[in-house]
Amino acid sequence: MILLFITIPDQKIICFVDENLVARIFSNIISNSIKYSDGDLKILLTEKGEIIFSNHASGLTEIQTGRLFDRFYTVNSARKSTGLGLSIAKILTEKMGGTITANYQNNVISIHVWFES
Repeated sequence: MILLFITIPDQKIICFVDENLVARIFSNIISNSIKYSDGDLKILLTEKGEIIFSNHASGLTEIQTGRLFDRFYTVNSARKSTGLGLSIAKILTEKMGGTITANYQNNVISIHVWFES
């Protein structure tokens, strides 16, 4: 079982984006988190509008993390994944002028999504 922890600031964060595209981006990120997580999923919305998805994912390397947005790249090919989810998330994020990155530290992967406000 994966527990979900969501943290949002008290103030409103306003950003002009396509709701459908953002829903697809978040869906792809959350789907990957569920498939590959060793623990709970944390979602943080910062006061600056950055959204951070993080979860434990032991066994990853920094090299693998650097390739997560490559088209057709999968960390574990035995999981029947096309490797398109995060690639699509990156394309859609950039289409709206945003940025998406991945960091891996202490067995925790963090996907950072940020849109210009």
